[in-house]
Parts: sequence; C-alpha cells; structure tokens
Amino acid sequence: MNWNKPARMFAVAGLALAAAAAWGQVAIGTNTSGTVTAGTPNTNTGATTLGTTTVPVLSATNGGKGINPIGSTNGILNALSPVGGPGGPSGAFAASGAAPGDPGTGMAYTAHDFTGAVTPVGLCTFCHTPHKAKSTLLLWNHTLSSNTFQWDVAATTSGTALPGFTGNAYNGPSAKCLSCHDGSVAIGDVGWFNEATHTGSSALWGTMRNSKTLVGTGGNLSGNHPVAIPYPFNGAPNVYNGSTTGAQLASNDFVGDPTANNIRLYSDVGGGAIVGKPTSGQTGIECSSCHDPHNKAAKENFFLRGKLVGSSTADGYLCLQCHQK
Repeated sequence: MNWNKPARMFAVAGLALAAAAAWGQVAIGTNTSGTVTAGTPNTNTGATTLGTTTVPVLSATNGGKGINPIGSTNGILNALSPVGGPGGPSGAFAASGAAPGDPGTGMAYTAHDFTGAVTPVGLCTFCHTPHKAKSTLLLWNHTLSSNTFQWDVAATTSGTALPGFTGNAYNGPSAKCLSCHDGSVAIGDVGWFNEATHTGSSALWGTMRNSKTLVGTGGNLSGNHPVAIPYPFNGAPNVYNGSTTGAQLASNDFVGDPTANNIRLYSDVGGGAIVGKPTSGQTGIECSSCHDPHNKAAKENFFLRGKLVGSSTADGYLCLQCHQK
C-alpha cells in the first residue's frame, strides 16, 4: 500500500476517525496545559463520553502507541485515538509512521503495547517480569483485582452453575484480564521493571477510564458472556471451577472441540490450577477462549479469535465457532 498518496491518506484518516469513535476513546479536544512534555499530566477535554480526564501525555516521537491515550504534537491533540488493537485505531497514524498491529501479527502497536509509557517498558515486561513478580505463575507483574465477580443469575438455561471467582484468588486467565478491565486497579500498578518498583507510580498511566473498555465493574459481570465455567468438550459433561455441566445441556448445540476453530479451552486440574489445554471431563472457558491478548491468533478487532459478523463457522463468525445453531 502506498501511504504517500494524499487520497488514500485522507480515506484512511476518515476510517480511523470512525473507528476511534466506535472504540469510545478520547478522539479530539484541547490540551489545556499548552505544552506537551513527556510525563507531564495534561487535562484534555473534548470528544469523550466520560468528560474531562487527566492523563500523562507523551511526546509525539513515540508514535502515541501503548498506554498513551492521546497522541499530541506541539500542545494540540491529534484527531486520531492511538488506542490500537488489531484492525482498530492505532499509533500507526501518529508521527512515527509505524505499521498498525494487524490481527495475528503480534502485540506491537496494539492496545496491549505499553512500550510508549512515560517510564518506558519492554513489550512483555509490563505484564510479566523475570524478577520480583507478584507471583511465580506467569511471572505476573500487575496487581490483581480484589473484586468477587458474579453474574445476575445463578445458572445458565442448561443448569450449569455460574460460580464466579475472586480476582486475586483465582488462577484462571480471566482474573488477569479483569485486573485491568474492571477499572478497580490502575493500569500502571505494576510491581517491578528495570530494578525499580513502580507500584502506584504516577509515571505510569492510571486507571482505565473508558466505559467501553470496562468489564465487570465492581465485580458485576451481568450481561456478559460467562467465563470460568465448564464447556461440554467432546459433547460430554465437564467440571470446571467447581461447576458441573448442567443436566439440561443439549450437547448437539455445541461444537465438540472448538479448538479446531481457533478457540482456546482450559483445564481445571485440581488444587486451583488452571492449565491451557482441554482435558476430557475438566474443560472450561475463559476470557482468552475468545480473545487472544497477545494478538497471535486474533482475527479481528478486540483481539477476537473470530469475526464480529457472519453467518457460518466457515466465514469466521465468532459465535458459531462454539455454538451450533
């Protein structure tokens, strides 16, 4: 693609603006501090559903990627939100001219690329650190939410119980996702990087303020697809996170092994351990069954392992990768 052709640039900019609005991020506005300095909090007002937010604004030289929610040049906010994410608005449209994080191409320049933090970090070491991690499991570097996550009903229509879980006690990957996405813990509440502690540091961006990226606020998962529950792997009953597949389950409504369709399943092997491979009788689903946070198997926006729209398994429609309808 020739990015130097003006017509194509205007077309891409228009698409990016539409995508930015759809993602609900701060798109345009004014920088009331008048100057842009790396690490300096600036109050930004404008097209945001949450009103005025105060965030650390980075210099334009880092491309506006990562946790910088506003790309800025000479005190004026760019019209494009650099939130990133596969297929979504990206730091690619900022001054760096870097390629966007397309689906399946890895984490760089996606919403999970935090290398543009005011205190620079590595692509992996914001969430995982080789030393002084908060836990040996996954070398997790981010404070986990203390919320207890529950739904508004006790069970599915098939009778599968929705047991919920507590963020800082559950070892499944959904607890890691919600440690940022429930909005109760600052994104920058990480334990260790480059021989220095950053827990609670203002040098890293604070809480996730955007309502459209929040899931499970206050522990309330009502209206969200259940996770940390059993999946009828190979059409058989399974036990996962203390819940057993419901007696009213119609197994022919589910794909026996959706891992063949790019979905990831997990096993509860006992003692609170969750492993990343299905096992007959112990298989369940997590947030990362449908989302790939590392953007390796993602097919579309929001790190999805399938497509948002469609009518068949073959065309990639996400729902039909598990549900046979």
